[in-house]
Amino acid sequence: MTARLLQGRPIAERVQARSRERSAALHARGVTPRLAVVSVGTDPAASTYAERLQRGARAIEIAMDRVVLPRDTPETTLAARLEQLDGDATVHGILLLTPLPSPLDEAHIVDHIAVAKDVEGMNPFSMGLLADGRPQFIPSTAEAIVEMLRYYEVPLRGAHTVILGRSTVIGRPVASLLLEEDATVTITHSRTVDIAALTRSADIVVVGVGRAGLLTGAMLKPGAVVIDAGINVTPSGIVGDADPESVAAVAGALSPVPGGLGAVTTALLLRNVLTATERQTG
Repeated sequence: MTARLLQGRPIAERVQARSRERSAALHARGVTPRLAVVSVGTDPAASTYAERLQRGARAIEIAMDRVVLPRDTPETTLAARLEQLDGDATVHGILLLTPLPSPLDEAHIVDHIAVAKDVEGMNPFSMGLLADGRPQFIPSTAEAIVEMLRYYEVPLRGAHTVILGRSTVIGRPVASLLLEEDATVTITHSRTVDIAALTRSADIVVVGVGRAGLLTGAMLKPGAVVIDAGINVTPSGIVGDADPESVAAVAGALSPVPGGLGAVTTALLLRNVLTATERQTG
């Protein structure tokens, strides 16, 4: 068996085409959509994402500002910078790149991102709305996962989906989204006993923890669909969390890294910026 590759480009291009129209309409009203991307220190995967966002923003005429703070920035300084951006009427969306260096606590920091500008859905209020089935902004990678499954017509109703990772930007929000699609969802994490026993029972496996080669073909049942949301920067290039050779030999379908979710995630995050801009400017 050789897995079908679930490419992200056709999905991203469809989203970008509509975003280009929406951006043009805003510019025609004299409004320039603007995204502020805030980072603390340097993380290779986060830097790769920021560069991809910069290219995507330029293509649809969204202004993007990089706010790069030193690794030893204290929490009070980072919070004050986010609140300054909250109050800047020319900034319509704020994205805080994670992971944050220790001892910064992401759970407290995201409280300082205004809900109206929280285009990555990180604020607890945004997360609560998503969990309640009334999302305002959805974390872009989580939304990209569901968009990809829909686009490639992967049956979701009743499907047993196992998610590796419980992060607030992938694992938990994608679980909420899949529950809305009537999937049966299991979340695993570092304390889960015998993860492989769970993944071998899954129709769909989603992995996004930042560990190259974590998911192997031996952990899958034949024909399973694998969505790889991992980004790992290695000397040989960017790789995902799934071992592509062994997984492709067992799975029915696999989103590749690169070439899978990345482009879709970028397109959806920028779409959220346009939505935020439209709401803030009437």
